[in-house]
Amino acid sequence: MSAAPPPRLLFRLLGTWWEVGLASDGASRDSAVEIARSTLGTRDQEATARRRLRENIVTAAAAAREAHATLMLLQTELAPGDPMSASLTVYDDDRFRMSPAIGTAPDRVLRVLEESLPTIAPGLAHTAVRRRFEGGEVIRVHRIDETVESEGGQQFVQRRLVAQYWYPQPDTKRLVLVVLSTPLGDIPHTLLSYFDAIVEVSRFVERPAGSADEN
Repeated sequence: MSAAPPPRLLFRLLGTWWEVGLASDGASRDSAVEIARSTLGTRDQEATARRRLRENIVTAAAAAREAHATLMLLQTELAPGDPMSASLTVYDDDRFRMSPAIGTAPDRVLRVLEESLPTIAPGLAHTAVRRRFEGGEVIRVHRIDETVESEGGQQFVQRRLVAQYWYPQPDTKRLVLVVLSTPLGDIPHTLLSYFDAIVEVSRFVERPAGSADEN
């Protein structure tokens, strides 16, 4: 009799979200084509925007796959006709396993992570806060990445908000990392509240023995 696989995170998401295939580069490209066509249409005037969106999705998916992501979702609307740009990526692998000596109590796992942040993420440690989810607490850190973009011959600074949420996986020493990001980095407090709301209603669900290890 095989052991049950570890629980997976379940999200209750509002608006329009698209799953990006991570199994292969081809799966990511297929997802990128579908998302670009569905959100931007098929008119010739939008060809450049569709190509840019496809390239961005494929590049992001390749980076996520390289980092052992298990799920990648892209949001395009908060509600019909109300655009929104955000992504949600889940990373769940043995790199995020704590020392055997600390036990499996979630608060202890989080406290050890908090103590380690100045070493493993010195640029983010000062942003660390605890936030709630349906199974307890997570640790959130965030940053704003700035890049110089060019459009129509004009340059502008693009600010991307990246929030990382560390979940203690139930009854283990492992941590599950959820990364929520958006190019709307000029209003970080509003978007952090939005991301916190997504996390607040997330929860771990058990999977029966022999089920596929998918989100």
